[in-house]
Amino acid sequence: MNRVQAFLIHLGISLTIFGVLAYIVVAVWYPDFFFYTDGGWQGLRLLLGVDLVLGPLLTLIVYRAGKPGLRLDLTVIGAIQAACLAGGVWIVHGERPLAIVYVDGAFYTVTAQSFRELALPVPDLGALPGAYPKWLAVKLPDDYEEQSELRAKMLRSNRMLSTLSDRYEPLQETDIDVVDAQALDDIIDRDRDSHALAQWIARHGGALTDYDFYTFGGRYALAYLGFDAKSRQFVGYLPTPSST
Repeated sequence: MNRVQAFLIHLGISLTIFGVLAYIVVAVWYPDFFFYTDGGWQGLRLLLGVDLVLGPLLTLIVYRAGKPGLRLDLTVIGAIQAACLAGGVWIVHGERPLAIVYVDGAFYTVTAQSFRELALPVPDLGALPGAYPKWLAVKLPDDYEEQSELRAKMLRSNRMLSTLSDRYEPLQETDIDVVDAQALDDIIDRDRDSHALAQWIARHGGALTDYDFYTFGGRYALAYLGFDAKSRQFVGYLPTPSST
């Protein structure tokens, strides 16, 4: 077996591993629009570089048929690739969105890192219904003074309300207040160059007035989430110029 053959064999094995990891990233850890808004694409590029470039390229460099110590060299390359890949998987998994949280009329994604940065324990959301990322709402106190105190406390600690995990509840249709929907004229004005609204209608049908759009803050995007104005069901993600 020559150097190119060894490289191609290593590349084929790496492609198989990458295919499995790519499916997990796209379908499980960063499903739907989260892949674009919360680091799925960035994570996939990291894994791509480690799995498809590092290992096979090192094999191409060091492989020579009959070379003394070749088996040890290939073992070391495999170990380096496995260690780097494990580190990459750990990073991508750790940065995945745990939930999309509705509070104060807007949606925000939260990750494990959202809590680690605040020196807070990462909440276990497994008891809440639904698959990850969970769709949740923060239930603020009804009492005005109590709510004001809570907001002041969060402001002093530089903490977003979306990280109030002890107040998480499954998102209900009644939680989404129509008065918090963004003015359609403002969205149309911002969309003059990107034509995202035209693509939305082509994809979902109807008229723009059939939908309500709410501000959405992801890790890598600030855009909108669209809901059916009558059923209050989630329809889709609307990218805007601010998300590019």
